[in-house]
Amino acid sequence: MTGRSPFFARIKQDILAIMASVPMGRLVTFKEIGAHLDVEPRHPAYILAKLDPIEAGNVPWHRAVNEAGQLDRPKTDETGASQRALLEAEGHVIAADGRILDLAQRLVEVASLPHGVPVQKRPADAPKALAGKRKPAMR
Repeated sequence: MTGRSPFFARIKQDILAIMASVPMGRLVTFKEIGAHLDVEPRHPAYILAKLDPIEAGNVPWHRAVNEAGQLDRPKTDETGASQRALLEAEGHVIAADGRILDLAQRLVEVASLPHGVPVQKRPADAPKALAGKRKPAMR
């Protein structure tokens, strides 16, 4: 996915709409967002990790986690507050190793949220994922 792709722009817009609808104290997974939009879970994770400061200040990006509920990479908002601190401020219980202990009780289904984004089916002309393959390094 590149920033210049119309598919990237649509997916980003949809992810931001979904995240804006996640209520305080609740969580969604990258996997479920991806399933709703018919994209790989890494796409919502990447988009939310790369938000500009204005977007990050307006969208509760910290309420999206991996399927295991493990906070493995330090992420912060524009004020420097960590994802962990933001989630703990909402009442989440997080172990010292970064596992969200109340994950099962806090998850909400993406389809049940009032975001207005219909379930997507990848268009036939959408770029294909590289399925774990990376472009060869330029020499």
